[in-house]
Amino acid sequence: MGMFGHTPKNKRFDYTPRYYDERKERLEAIKKKHENPERAEIEARIRGKLQRHATQRKNPFMNTSVRFIIILALLLAITYFILTYLNIPIW
Repeated sequence: MGMFGHTPKNKRFDYTPRYYDERKERLEAIKKKHENPERAEIEARIRGKLQRHATQRKNPFMNTSVRFIIILALLLAITYFILTYLNIPIW
């Protein structure tokens, strides 16, 4: 009976970082403060173009249909060669 009434206690999370570089944090803050706003716009524009290009290239219908045609052609060729090798009339 005692095991059904037992509820586990909450586990605590205690994290203390091992290394802290105050100079590095100050440099990063200064870089963010003086960052070129035009650069962020250019990067966003380039990223958008790359994403659009990637989605336009991926056309799953075209890939599957081409793959299907190639596999079908290979299977027909293999079947033709097997039937001619065994001297079985095709028509």
